[in-house]
Amino acid sequence: MFLTKKAVKFRLAIKICGCVLPLFFSCSGAAQVREMPLERPALETATPATPSRQPVQRENQGGIAARIRSLCNSGSLSSMREAVAIISENGIEQSEFGRVMNAVIAALLEKVYALPQSAVPEPPRNHPYSRILADAVRGIYREPPPESADYLEYVLPFLALLNDVSGSRLAAALPDLEKAESLDPSGALAPYFIGAALERTGRRDEASAMYDKALALSPDCYPAALGIARIMQDRGLNAEAAEFLAGMSGRYPDNVIIKRELARAYISERDWADAGQIIEQALKESPDDPALNLMRALVLFETGQLFQTQALLDRLAAASPQDRDYLFLRARLHNEGFKNRDNAVAILSPLYRLNPADLPVALYLTRLMLESNDEAEQAEGGRMLKELLKPPPNGGEAPLDVILLAFNDAVRRADWQDARQYQDRILSERRTPDTLFNAFLIERGSGNSRAALAIAQELIQNYPSYERGRIAYVEALIDSGRHGEAMRLIDERVPELGAGGDKSRYYYLRGILRGDLDSAVSDFRASLFENPRNLDALKALVELYRKRGDTRHAVYYLRQALAIAPRDPVLQQYQREYEGSL
Repeated sequence: MFLTKKAVKFRLAIKICGCVLPLFFSCSGAAQVREMPLERPALETATPATPSRQPVQRENQGGIAARIRSLCNSGSLSSMREAVAIISENGIEQSEFGRVMNAVIAALLEKVYALPQSAVPEPPRNHPYSRILADAVRGIYREPPPESADYLEYVLPFLALLNDVSGSRLAAALPDLEKAESLDPSGALAPYFIGAALERTGRRDEASAMYDKALALSPDCYPAALGIARIMQDRGLNAEAAEFLAGMSGRYPDNVIIKRELARAYISERDWADAGQIIEQALKESPDDPALNLMRALVLFETGQLFQTQALLDRLAAASPQDRDYLFLRARLHNEGFKNRDNAVAILSPLYRLNPADLPVALYLTRLMLESNDEAEQAEGGRMLKELLKPPPNGGEAPLDVILLAFNDAVRRADWQDARQYQDRILSERRTPDTLFNAFLIERGSGNSRAALAIAQELIQNYPSYERGRIAYVEALIDSGRHGEAMRLIDERVPELGAGGDKSRYYYLRGILRGDLDSAVSDFRASLFENPRNLDALKALVELYRKRGDTRHAVYYLRQALAIAPRDPVLQQYQREYEGSL
């Protein structure tokens, strides 16, 4: 059953208001969605009411110890806090049982709920729970005794795997967690841990169902809700995940973990204003949080605050010198902010060698290599691109971002035949202004003026503020022989634009429409004033002065053009012609 984005948002709004939030996932494929049968109860507030002392309806109830075990098995935030209160009120916190249960609760609150705990009395070393917790700290999974019927002996070992990505280790833990679920079907820890294991092994539909189950058993198990939000983002529902997490943040206003995930969701949507706001709120609670500070640096960078970005990264350098996100952002700052491509390559190359499967790093470095003026680097970029274009091991097609890189590289090289093989897929999945503009370049470069004009018309109709679309339409009019209309549009637009590359392009186009050489030269020079690296204007001036027989001026502009594009075939022809004068 497929839903519209509006319908999904409506259901999320209901969830956030405290009703239900059905998720939709496919039972047959990763890209499909289906309605999940479980409802999620409303999340409790961050400051739950004083725990009730009414007995929980569980089997084998009896006595304080059984009550405390029952509350721990529940795994909810409120029930574990209640268990701590019972231990304290009954004065058993220094007993062997009280010490070990306080240690178990502290480990669960810190590892599962990411809530730092104050000093907890050392638990008795010979207790089974103590041995499990000690092994978990070292990443050792202690298997429960075969004859055990203790719920916690089956779930606590998973603390060793909470950050593990090994599919085999996670899969091996599933039978123990399933046994725990059968021992106490009302406990939320087992389904939550099962969901975490399934999510990290790629079984997202099943993981979502288990997170649903954990939330149904424990409405304040917000780690399960965070898992649901991650899966929503994996499905491309970034806006919906942000809305869901915003509701959670409202219910847990002091929870930095939720705010951090909400900030990530806003960043995925490129909503820099909301991301910045929520990051600032979170930093008030946790000013030294490295992930939050890196996200703040990213927001500063994306909003053009380059020197503030550099200052913050400099402060983070000592704490995160080898952090992948820190290094990647530092490389982007060098390349995009300060136009220092070589420094960016020097930073990214070790990251790529360390993990060629890191797609964002591989894509960025490959693009830098392909755009290099060095032939060896270009060849290396081509090799890297071929690797990226290989089908994934589990089948299917290369990621769309890889196809876009190959497409843009072919457009840059004006290899229209190579670019066309990627065009249909790109436009079917991402019909954005930029992809339409590149499709326009392909049709224009291939001489299909009618198709190019149709794409340009779509651009100006659907994206009227997209300046490159306006320019494309002017170029399409020129190619179609509608010179008067093109000139009128240029004359109307040029006075409205500020300085920069777009204005340079309009001056160049007006120059090629001029009927006399002096006016054309004036427009081409105006184009270079706005953008000294406008290669088309430089080539046009070389050709004009060449026709006039003015070698001095032709060579003057040819030198500038060759500095930008030394391997351009037209420029190389001019270079041979003026070899004696260069």
